[in-house]
Amino acid sequence: MNRNCTLLFFLLLFVVRVSAHEYWLEPESFFLKPNEKAAVRLFLGEGLKKEEERPFQMSKTTMFKLFSADGDFDLISSGRDEEMPLFTFASERSGNYLLGLERNWSYITLEPEKFDEYLREDGLEYILAERERLGESKKEGRERYSRYIKGLMQVGDKRDKTFAKRIGLKLEIVPLENPYSKKAGEELSFQVLFQGKPLKDKTIFADNRDGEAISKQKLKTDAQGKTTVKLDRKGIWLVRLVYMQRCPKDCEGADWESFWSAFSFGVK
Repeated sequence: MNRNCTLLFFLLLFVVRVSAHEYWLEPESFFLKPNEKAAVRLFLGEGLKKEEERPFQMSKTTMFKLFSADGDFDLISSGRDEEMPLFTFASERSGNYLLGLERNWSYITLEPEKFDEYLREDGLEYILAERERLGESKKEGRERYSRYIKGLMQVGDKRDKTFAKRIGLKLEIVPLENPYSKKAGEELSFQVLFQGKPLKDKTIFADNRDGEAISKQKLKTDAQGKTTVKLDRKGIWLVRLVYMQRCPKDCEGADWESFWSAFSFGVK
């Protein structure tokens, strides 16, 4: 590979890395029969468009649990570092099964234009305004970020209240109705909580993938941190948002900290 081709390769790789920045949990099927096994994978991509599968990383994982009507189960102790898929699930009991994954801080520095582009893309215009107020619009974006990821599966036909469980994530998306009581064409409401309190007037996205077709809705939370998604398609749904704030003084070289939350589920 000559020098020009090598440079082009790394430029293309950089573009993919910058644009492909969502993480989500995706089992082989969100709808399972009792005792049916399903590999649960952690994907990196954009708008449910898979770019890369990520392994279980012990050093990055601060919480990985399975929640059900039977109790909570810690999955970290059974995880193998760098293993894919992330987890293999099966249960003999019908009901909701909620996976919760928390990943600790990572750091990134972006040029001013790239940072502003990312802020606009993810509905963080309030940070653009804050950068301007602070006289930092021409300053590179130094950020640390953490991730709070949930995925809800349904086994059999019986439903329970596990879908509504607050699992204590710093930034958490909680459905206010059971997603598996819904069909395509209906609506589903959510509440967004930051440190246990409603996060108002923030941009939230709802992505759908039905076969090869991908769509996206852009919504806002109200004064109670609530929003409603129109489930206009069947397939896989991902409700997600990013919340950012000025970093405390002990941020180890970052000026901003962001919290990424995602909730995945299926619709028939």
